[in-house]
Amino acid sequence: MPREMTYPCCTCGSDQPHRQPRDDRERDIIRELTHARTPHAYVDDYWICGRTDYDCRNIRHAWRVKPFDPPRKMPEPD
Repeated sequence: MPREMTYPCCTCGSDQPHRQPRDDRERDIIRELTHARTPHAYVDDYWICGRTDYDCRNIRHAWRVKPFDPPRKMPEPD
């Protein structure tokens, strides 16, 4: 089960709850964004903003607030 942590969000401009990827779809999206070299590359160090009053879904790395320029948002499920 994905964990939840509070991290700074560069899109929201404040500390917000973030969650790990929930499923293979989200992990695959992060692998694509990071140009992972193997299909099973570990991506659970990436976190997704879970702000509830605003639909942010910004993706950040556990150690870097802004790993993508421009910031990337986790797409909604189809």
